Amino acid sequence: MGKLLKRLGEFMAKHKWTAIIVWLIALIGFGTAAAKIGSNYNESLSISGIPSTEIQSTLKKEFHQDTDHGTLQVVIKTKDKNGLLNPKTQKAITNSIANAEKKPHVDFVTNPYQSKQFSKDLTTTYATVTYNQKANSVTPETIHKTQAAFKSLDHQKGVQVEYTGTVSIHPMGVNEIAELIGVAIAFIFMVILFRSFITAGLPIISAVIGLAIGLLVIGIGSNYFETASVAQSLAMILSLACGIDYALFIINRYRTNRVTEDDHIKAIGMAMATAGSSVLFAGVTVIIAVAGLSLVGIDFLTQMGLAAAVGVAFAILSALTLLPALISLVHKHIRPANNQTGKHKQKAKNNGLVEHTIIRHPFVTVIVSALVLLGFAIPSGHMRLGMPYNGALPTNQTERKAYDILSDKFGEGMNAQLITVAKLDKNATPDEKQQDVMEITKHLSEMKYVKMATPGMMSNSGKYAVFMVIPTEGPESVKTDQLAHHIKKYSNTTEDKMNTKLVLTGTNAINIDIVEKLNKAIPIFAGIVMALAFVLMMIVFRSFIIPLVAMAGFGLSLLASFGALTAVMQDAVLNTVFGISKGAPIIAFLPVIAIGILFGLAMDYEVFLVSRIREIYLLTGDNTKAVRTGMKENAKVIITAGLIMISVFGSFAITSNPTSKSIGLALAFGVFFDAFIVRLIFVPAMIKLCGKWNWVFPGMRRSKIEYKK
Repeated sequence: MGKLLKRLGEFMAKHKWTAIIVWLIALIGFGTAAAKIGSNYNESLSISGIPSTEIQSTLKKEFHQDTDHGTLQVVIKTKDKNGLLNPKTQKAITNSIANAEKKPHVDFVTNPYQSKQFSKDLTTTYATVTYNQKANSVTPETIHKTQAAFKSLDHQKGVQVEYTGTVSIHPMGVNEIAELIGVAIAFIFMVILFRSFITAGLPIISAVIGLAIGLLVIGIGSNYFETASVAQSLAMILSLACGIDYALFIINRYRTNRVTEDDHIKAIGMAMATAGSSVLFAGVTVIIAVAGLSLVGIDFLTQMGLAAAVGVAFAILSALTLLPALISLVHKHIRPANNQTGKHKQKAKNNGLVEHTIIRHPFVTVIVSALVLLGFAIPSGHMRLGMPYNGALPTNQTERKAYDILSDKFGEGMNAQLITVAKLDKNATPDEKQQDVMEITKHLSEMKYVKMATPGMMSNSGKYAVFMVIPTEGPESVKTDQLAHHIKKYSNTTEDKMNTKLVLTGTNAINIDIVEKLNKAIPIFAGIVMALAFVLMMIVFRSFIIPLVAMAGFGLSLLASFGALTAVMQDAVLNTVFGISKGAPIIAFLPVIAIGILFGLAMDYEVFLVSRIREIYLLTGDNTKAVRTGMKENAKVIITAGLIMISVFGSFAITSNPTSKSIGLALAFGVFFDAFIVRLIFVPAMIKLCGKWNWVFPGMRRSKIEYKK
C-alpha cells in the first residue's frame, strides 16, 4: 500500500494543475446538480419495527389520524384573566383560524371555542393546524404563510402568540457561524505549528473542498434515500475535523522529509507512503466505526452513520489526491521541519517531561492518568438518556415559549401526551366492548402519574378504541417513563381479562421506545466495533498488548467524556458558560454516535503515535528509545491535531440547538481526554511499562530482521 500511495502522491505532485482542475470541476458539477435537485432531509427521528410506530397505520385506517402529517400548534395567551372571552379577542382568533384554513397545504385547523380547550383561568388556548403533507415535507415557506394568518393577533392588546408542533419551525441544519469559528481556530493552531500562513492554509483548503463535495453528495442523495437532517450536521462536523487532521499529518511528514530530500516531488511521495498509509488506515477505521451505526438497527442512526462515512471518505480522498497537488503548487513557500538533532537545548527541553513522567516513572504515570479519567467519569454513573424536547431549547425560541406556556397553564404533561390504542376482543358484543372501554378508561385515570385520561373513543368498525393519557410530568421526567411502563404492564392484564391489547404511540411513546432500543443496542455495538478494531490493530502492529492498551485507554476516555457531558448537559454545571438553559437527559442516540466517532478518532492518534514507536523499535530493538523518539517526533503534531479537533467540535457548543450542542461537546470532551491523557500519557507509559512484551507476536523476530535489511 505504501508503494501505491507513493506513486499516487508523486503523480498528483507532477500533474498538480490537472488534479486541482478535476477537483474544481467536481465541486462545480455537484454544486450545479444540488442547486437543481435540492435536498430533502427528514427532521423526524422516528424508527420502524417498534409497536409505537407500527400501530400508526391502524390509527390512520380506523380513526383517520395520520400521525405522519405535519402539525403546527398555535399557542395563544392573553394577559387578562378571562381574556379569551373578550369579544374582540374571540373574533380575532376565529378569523385567524379561518384565514389559516385557506393557506397552502393546510388540511384543517381546530377551533378551541368549539373544543373548549381553555386553561382554567381562561387566559390560554391553542389551535392545531394539520397539514396534508408529511412533517418533513412541510417547507419553511408553508409554515411562514400559516403563521401570517395569525399575525392579526399580534395587534391585539395583551395577546401573545407562540408556535410549536411536529413541523420544523427552526430546521436543525448546518451552523455556518460555528463552522467558521472552528475553521478559524484550527487555522491559528496550524500557523503556530508551521509558522507559515500558506502552509497552515493548505489543510483548510483541502478539508473544505472535500467537505463541500461530500455535503453536496449527501444532499443530493437525500432526495433518493431517506436522510435525517441531523446526519448532515454530523457529516459536516466529522468530515471537516478529519480532513484538517489528515492533511496536517501528511504536511508535517512532508516537512520532515524535506530536511534530507531536496526534490519536493520525492518528498511528497515519501510522505504519502508513510503518513498517507496511516491516514488511509485511520480513515478506514473511522468509516468502519461510523458505518457500524447501521448495526444498531435504528433508521436515523443508520442514516447518520452512512452520511458521516461519505463525508469522511471525501476527507480521505482530498487528503490523498488534492493535498499533494496543493503542496506541489506552493512547495517553495513550505519550510522544512527544524532539524532537532543538533539543537541540544530543545532536545533536553522536549525529553525532560517524557523522561521524568513516562520513561522514569511509567507505573505512577499510568495510575495517575487512570485516576484522573475515572474522576471525570463519576457523573456518568447517573447519566439518563432521553430524546430532544422543546423544554430544553433556548428561552428565546418560540417552541420553548410555547412549551413553557402550555406547561404553566395546562401542566407539563400537556407536552408529553401518550396515545393508547386498544385492540378490542373481536368476539365480544358491542355492549361488552363498550364496558371494556369504560373500565380501561377508569383504570388509566387512576394510574399513578396520570393527570387525566380522556374517555376511550371506539372506531366505526368497533375493532379498536383510542385513549389520550396526559401525565403529571413532562416528557423528560422519569415519572413519565414509569407511566409508559405501567400502561404496557397493564396491557398484560387487559389481554388476560378482556382479550384486549394496549399499544402506546405518539411522539413521546416513540421516544421512550427509541431510548429502550438504544440502551439494549449500545453494549452490542461497542463490543462489535472494539472487537473488529482489536483484530485490525493486532494485524497492523503485530502485537497483543498494544491493542489491549488501546482498548483500555479508549474505555477510560469514553467514560470520562460521558461524565463531563452529564455534568454539563444534564446537571447544568457551568450552564451559563456553555449556554445551557435547562438541564435535560442526554440525547439517547449520542452515546452510540460518540462511541463510533471517538473510537475512530482515537485509533487515528494511536496509529500515528504507535506506528512510529514500532518503526524505531524494529530498527533499534530499544523499547525505551522507541517511546522517547515516538513521543518527541509526534507529540507536538498530535497536540495540534487534538486542539484542532476540539476547536471544530467545541465550536458547536455555541449553537442554540441542544442536539448539535450535545454532539459537539461530547466529541470535544472525548478528543481532549483521549488525545491529551490517553494517547500522549497513558499509552506511552504502558508501552514503556510492558517493555519487550509489547512486541511479542508470532513472526515478530523475522519481521524485525527484514525491516533492518
